Amino acid sequence: MTRAALLTVLLAVSAAPAWSQLMFLMEPPARLAFSNSTGARVACAAHGTPPPVMSWLGEDGALLTDIPGLRGALPNGTLWLGAFSAAQYRSDVHAATYRCRAASSVGAILSRDMRVEAVMDESWEVRVQATHGVTGGAAVLTCAASTPVRAHVTLTRWFRDGEPLTHVSAEAGGRYIVAGSRGDVLVVRDARPDDTSSYSCEAQHTLTGEKRRSASALLAVSHPSGSMAPRMLMISEDETVVQGGDIRLVCCAIGSPPPTYSWFRHSNGRLSPVANSIRISVSDQVLIIRRAQPADAGVWTCRAHNQYGEQRRDARLTVRARLVASIHPQLQVANSGSSVMFNCSVEGEARVRWLHDGVPVGGGERTLRVHGVVRAHRGMYQCVAERDMDSAQAAAELRLGDTAPELHYTFIEQALHPGPALAMHCAASGSPPPRFTWLLDMQPIEELNTPQRTISQFMSANGEVVSYLNISSVRPEDGGRYTCRAHNSRGAAEHSTRLNVYGHPSIRSVGPVRVVAGVNATVYCPYSGFPISEIVWQRGGMDLTPSGGRALSGMGGELLLWPAEPADAGVYSCRVTAPSGQYAQKDIQIFVRNPPKISGFTFPPDLVEGSSIQVLCGITSGDKPVYFSWLKDGQHIPSNLQVQEKSLDEFSFLIFSHVTSKHSGEYTCVATNSAADVNHTARLAVKVAPSWVYEPQDVSALLGTQILAHCATKGYPEPRITWLKGHGSGVNDFRQVSNLDLQYSILLNGSLSISPAAHHHEGQYMCRAENGIGRGLSKIITVSVNEPAHFEFSSRNMTVKRTGQATMVCEARGDPPLALQWTHNMKRVDLTTYRVSVSEKRSDSGVSSQLNIAHAERHDSGVYRCRAENAYGRDELLIYLAVQEFPEAPRGLFVERSDTRGATIAWRRGYDGNARVRVYRLQYRVVGDRHRPDSNDWTDAPTREMPADRVYEKQETSDPNAETTLEYRVEGLRPATAYALRLAAVNAIGDSDYSESVIVQTKEEAPSEPPHNVNVQATAPGELFIKWEAPPQDSWNGQLLGYVVTWREAGASDNATRALTASGWGATSATLAPLRTHAHYDVRIRAFNAVGAGPASAPLTATTLEGVPEAAPQRVRCEALSAQSLRVWWEPPPPSLRGGVLLGYEVVYEAVDDTSGQVETRRAGGTEAVLQSLHRAANYSLVLRARTAAGPGPPSSPITCTTHEDIPGAPADIKALANSESTIIVSWLPPAQRNGRIKHYTVYSRPQRVSPHNHLMVIHKDEEEEFFAEIRGLQEHTLYEFWVTAATASGEGEMSAIVARTPTPRAPAKILSFGRRILTAEGSRVRLRCAAAGSPTPLRVWSRARPAPPLAIDPRIVVKDQIIVIQKLDRSLADNYTCTVSNPWGEERVTWEVRALSPVPRPSIRLAGAAPARLSLAWDAPPSPVHSYTLEWTRANEASWAVTRLPGEVRTHTLERLACGAAYRVRLRAHNAAGPSEPSDELVVSTKGGLSKAAAEKDLITTNSTCVRLNLLTWDSNGCPLSQLQVSIRGFDESGWRSGAVAPAEPLVWCDLNPATWYHLKVVATSSAGTTVGTYYFSTLTEEGERIPAPAHFPPGSGGGEHTTLVMAGTGCALLTALLLLAILAWRRSEPASCFRKGYEPGEAEDKAIEPRENRSRNCQQVYTSSPGKQPPPSKEQQEMYEISPYATFSMSGGAATAARGGGAATGATLRTFGRAEPAPLAAAPPPTKQRSLTNADEYTLSRAMTLLVRRSESDSDSSGSPCAECTSGSYRVPQTTPKVAEEVFRAVTDSSAESASTGDARSLSARAHDKARRRPRRHHAPQATRYQQRQEQERRDFTIHV
Repeated sequence: MTRAALLTVLLAVSAAPAWSQLMFLMEPPARLAFSNSTGARVACAAHGTPPPVMSWLGEDGALLTDIPGLRGALPNGTLWLGAFSAAQYRSDVHAATYRCRAASSVGAILSRDMRVEAVMDESWEVRVQATHGVTGGAAVLTCAASTPVRAHVTLTRWFRDGEPLTHVSAEAGGRYIVAGSRGDVLVVRDARPDDTSSYSCEAQHTLTGEKRRSASALLAVSHPSGSMAPRMLMISEDETVVQGGDIRLVCCAIGSPPPTYSWFRHSNGRLSPVANSIRISVSDQVLIIRRAQPADAGVWTCRAHNQYGEQRRDARLTVRARLVASIHPQLQVANSGSSVMFNCSVEGEARVRWLHDGVPVGGGERTLRVHGVVRAHRGMYQCVAERDMDSAQAAAELRLGDTAPELHYTFIEQALHPGPALAMHCAASGSPPPRFTWLLDMQPIEELNTPQRTISQFMSANGEVVSYLNISSVRPEDGGRYTCRAHNSRGAAEHSTRLNVYGHPSIRSVGPVRVVAGVNATVYCPYSGFPISEIVWQRGGMDLTPSGGRALSGMGGELLLWPAEPADAGVYSCRVTAPSGQYAQKDIQIFVRNPPKISGFTFPPDLVEGSSIQVLCGITSGDKPVYFSWLKDGQHIPSNLQVQEKSLDEFSFLIFSHVTSKHSGEYTCVATNSAADVNHTARLAVKVAPSWVYEPQDVSALLGTQILAHCATKGYPEPRITWLKGHGSGVNDFRQVSNLDLQYSILLNGSLSISPAAHHHEGQYMCRAENGIGRGLSKIITVSVNEPAHFEFSSRNMTVKRTGQATMVCEARGDPPLALQWTHNMKRVDLTTYRVSVSEKRSDSGVSSQLNIAHAERHDSGVYRCRAENAYGRDELLIYLAVQEFPEAPRGLFVERSDTRGATIAWRRGYDGNARVRVYRLQYRVVGDRHRPDSNDWTDAPTREMPADRVYEKQETSDPNAETTLEYRVEGLRPATAYALRLAAVNAIGDSDYSESVIVQTKEEAPSEPPHNVNVQATAPGELFIKWEAPPQDSWNGQLLGYVVTWREAGASDNATRALTASGWGATSATLAPLRTHAHYDVRIRAFNAVGAGPASAPLTATTLEGVPEAAPQRVRCEALSAQSLRVWWEPPPPSLRGGVLLGYEVVYEAVDDTSGQVETRRAGGTEAVLQSLHRAANYSLVLRARTAAGPGPPSSPITCTTHEDIPGAPADIKALANSESTIIVSWLPPAQRNGRIKHYTVYSRPQRVSPHNHLMVIHKDEEEEFFAEIRGLQEHTLYEFWVTAATASGEGEMSAIVARTPTPRAPAKILSFGRRILTAEGSRVRLRCAAAGSPTPLRVWSRARPAPPLAIDPRIVVKDQIIVIQKLDRSLADNYTCTVSNPWGEERVTWEVRALSPVPRPSIRLAGAAPARLSLAWDAPPSPVHSYTLEWTRANEASWAVTRLPGEVRTHTLERLACGAAYRVRLRAHNAAGPSEPSDELVVSTKGGLSKAAAEKDLITTNSTCVRLNLLTWDSNGCPLSQLQVSIRGFDESGWRSGAVAPAEPLVWCDLNPATWYHLKVVATSSAGTTVGTYYFSTLTEEGERIPAPAHFPPGSGGGEHTTLVMAGTGCALLTALLLLAILAWRRSEPASCFRKGYEPGEAEDKAIEPRENRSRNCQQVYTSSPGKQPPPSKEQQEMYEISPYATFSMSGGAATAARGGGAATGATLRTFGRAEPAPLAAAPPPTKQRSLTNADEYTLSRAMTLLVRRSESDSDSSGSPCAECTSGSYRVPQTTPKVAEEVFRAVTDSSAESASTGDARSLSARAHDKARRRPRRHHAPQATRYQQRQEQERRDFTIHV
């Protein structure tokens, strides 16, 4: 190589880039979950030099392709996943596995698998559940998200009473502790009554970032009362934590007294107490594990115990170990041909696979070996660990050190002609960088260098060395075998092929060829020239052939020495011959070299430390000189091993004077000569006897713990450690420990582990270490197991009946001496009493002690502790003794609150008998049951078990000594029913007595059943008739007010639902209209009461009858096909307006100019029709009607179409009259069939029997009826023929008849005009023309047939020479008119018959029937014929009329799809040839239905302190569905209305009102019948639930002419009240006065004897009932009955509406009844025997419940009849109870200005009297009420009736 080339290579090598290893800086996660609404971006970044290229691969290893809108790989290595909809979901995108790839010239690495899960957005919520807390114990709240999103939701914080909860601790010391793996458990420790609050939690969706807050949950903390063994409320049953994370396990129990907690760990089948450590801490309910390790996984047991028992629950913890992989070494530099090994380490169990530059290699072993390293092995190696759905990877790089060259590019064989330039190049890589040598026929090019050849080489950018051989001009002598050889210190690589140049053969001179003996050698002939036909090798003058001798001639002319031997050396001759016969020949000298051959050597196998050895490495053959060298483990022998090396010519010594273990290894002898390098390797192993690293020592352990005995040795080979256990006293009595015993295990370091320690593990153990060298090692140790004092069980529960005997046994185990001691409630047991005694019994296993208590008493209950203690520990046994007895009855039972189907009862706990009350037995019965006349009869009354754990405890005050109130929710009651309840407690011993009974009244509820036997019928097109029956009365749940029918077209949305209300419980049918014809409707019906509507009936699908189409065909078009045919085509009506199945169409057409009014109809089945046989050139009017089975629909808009013109017919008539000797006048009438527009006439004339003719053209004039032409220049006495033709645009028509006439000078008088019959309508103008011919000129006279004034003097007739004109034709002018002409030569007359057509008389129309959406009309046939009718109609208040045309034979018609309850004006006209008649008298008719009726105030309005509820179901739609309801509210002191539109037939709740405020309410209801406005006044309650007094004056109504509906008392009600008052007064005077004054009065005391008072009332009373039916009275005293409705007020004068309008105050007395909840039969409850608190809202007395007050008031409540015709006549209506002050529930508003008569407080009479006196002004608020103040108290007493 030249210096310049060498310098180029060195510079290139020095400039080579420094590569760095690839590594991920940011790796994708193993799992990626993202929301479809947000999408995701995943970053992937790697580091390396040169910088790597980032890409993403799919699960199949293919590069990812971008999917627009869904997925894309960004250039910076980020994977983008876009947001998508549910329809765009793709499993190959959103549930796939992805990998990130980083690649550079160093290699390629793949990230761990990333499994993608796209989570679809769905609604979610968070809920909090709270356990019941007991003072001093713990309470737990859990926060849980909806199941579908729970895995993606994390808890962020807790709230208390709406405020974030602070002081939440993650440690064990705080009161508030967050626990659970997700932090979803809140533990409130040491609970106090002030912890009773509303708690909520906030959670965040980790994928969307959305936060949700839960609804509040009430945490109740009550004081403990009685005794109760612990009952576990919750425990962290299954928790998972990541290795290294923290976890808090929670266990919470309730008990009385509060329980104590202990935690245990399951280990080897035993429970071990958990003690505090650095990582694990225990604090009562909470076990905190920090930096969790895999060893922490397993079962942890929580024990909660008190003196009455214990309970244990297990918590299972799973520790998810981190998956971490690592490779050692991370970088290896290997020379070519060497072997390398990568080790993969994985934490935990996992599957392993290997990758090389991202391509799988190797198997599943943890070690990867690469043998015979070549260039292809360099790059990045990865170990991928996989476990379940997780994966991890680690990468290492294999770099090439000194590697033999590898060729990457070579040249090819070529055949060239002399002259052109040539460049051949090779590229190779290696370390160190190789150098190139070029050879020509095995000789270096430098030695054969010519000016034409140059060599260059350089280092490429990718680290390869490139060398070029350039020949500037190829010559024949340049041909030959060229070789490029790359070589460095590690080896060489070469490539050879021929360059053939056309020319004569020649052989160049080469030096001797040297080959190695034993190696295959190939020698090529160094020739040039081309082409060559033969190459021959000779030796000693003999040819070498491919099949002869040892030296063979190859097929390509090469010499093959396979293998070369020393005898092959010599001179060989090569001859090459060209096809032309020219040849060249030259000799080549071949030398054979012999490589050295090493005789084998080995080391002695039994070498021990201290031995001296030497080995000899000698050769048996090979050329001299030979050089020797030694290697140890592939490297030069270190000098510190002090090994001597001595070499001679044919052998070499290796001397070890003192071997140690350090000398062990593989030793290699290398022999080198000029032919080759050979080596031989042998292993030296120095054996070392075992020695102690850790000598075993005696071990002692506590029973149940781990025994760990250490034993560690060293030596070569590695000593094997075995453990033996002694089974006797001698040394030979040791037997090897069996690995089959799971309690024994020998660790990898040789230690012996025994767990758990047991007594049979005690004894002597021997550790023995042996490796076959020496005697080995052994050591005997003693293992001791000490048993501390302990009990098999930690606690025990024990019960005994009072006065029974209790025996408690305590058996302790442990090493002696054992001491036992008994305590009771932390005090030593007093053994001085005769009832208590203790006895002990000792044994080898422990001590047994027995404590006896004779005649157990209540104070003997408690905790008995038996404490055992010895030198190794102490333990105690807890025995919870409960002396049990019967419980006491619950105390102070009262009703907390009630609703429709349940009530909450409360009581104070009695003594539980020291036995947990398991259940409370509730006994109940219906008050007033006819089968149970005795109010105290509880025989066979049903009972219900109330589990004690379902009873809620409530502490009214913070005083810990205050009594606890127990509450229970009683379900399953009937609405609006009075019940008597009583309660008993039940424990394991028996039942307590029943408590005193209380009365509870349930409230009204919406009906629970739909109407029955619902039937829907289609009665008419667009109408459905629905019938039903009332639901069973026991499902009314109150007073049934009516029904609401809803319907919508099948498939329509809920917004299309319409509603119709039917008022009254007795309503049984309704008509639904207007509906679409032939449409499917889903119909439902619900019953409703004052609370609301009940369930809907099952939907009935009904189809309306087919009707006529509601729309005409669309886009009607026509065209003329010919002179007598038209083509008509159209499109069908819209599908929704077809009214049914279209059967076809009717084409109705008439000629526009036809005065006969003849209308023709043609039916068509498709959407096209051809009308034929029409008049030519006629203008036709056409309309289309679609037709169903019900008939034709409305016509389309008329269109006109004209048939084509045709040649006209012949003129209707013709005359030819002589006018002189040379002229003849021809007259004619136009053709009857003009067939178009006549343009002109042609008059033809000719002498008779002469063919040539003359013609004269006459222009047609439309206004003329007759035409004339004078033919001149005729010859006298010659007979002429005349005829006439008419012509249109289509041509000349038919000729008229031929007439003949001769000109004469004596022409007689003749009339040219044509007499005929003229029919025209009265009032028309008539023109008659009488043209004449003759010579001389004729005279003309007009006359009439009837006697009449002469025409000339008749003012109605104008005579103008030959024309008379009748200005206005009437019946008197209808006559025969005659024209007479005369001259001397003749006379002629012609008559015209003029007839006047009279119009049809005015028709008379009447109503035949009406429905909510249609009107049926009828009329009689007129006296004269008609050809059609015109029917017109409009709304009564509208001006525009709708018109329809009817055939003349029709006598009835139905107007469909009209507005419900609307008034219409209708009129009819008849048509004949004379025209239309006068319209009929307007008929004003209405469809069925009417304006909606405003609801009664008592049914509509219900209020509390801040809201008003409007039961809009009670608004009667009066047969027409409401389209809109507008509700407006304003306070009396407000100027503006607050308004809103609401859906009809649905209740409305309007809140944000002020408490204790009067309001003005306006309801505007709109239907097709019109608008109804209802105005009301109401007041909200106070915050305490009380009513407020009415104002002195009510504000005026809204005005403006609105129709205001106020709830007023009717005249009938007033009359009934007057009669009732008279009857009461008469009866009062006839009965003893004491009957009224001894009843319920404010001055009476509550605690008087009740039974006598009831008897007095029963003897004096009359029965009032709200039942309208007549039933036989059950007893004599009930034979006289009056109908009084609940909540009804009867006034003798106007109600509140009158007062509101300023019409003066009411002066009559008012009788008001109390309200009721529902029509179910109820009997009044007997009054309670004890005085109750004011808060007991559900308790009342019979007298209070059934008192009717007759008072003067301005109440405007209507009297409502009851639908309860089947109610028991002896039943009473119990008033609806007043809710507690703490709850704002809706009250029925029955009177805007007076307090409710329904109250349920069971209060004292004095309290009632005070309350009535306080609220008395509310009853008299009218302006003139002052005149009643003096008589107020007297009237109240006089008009109070006790029922």
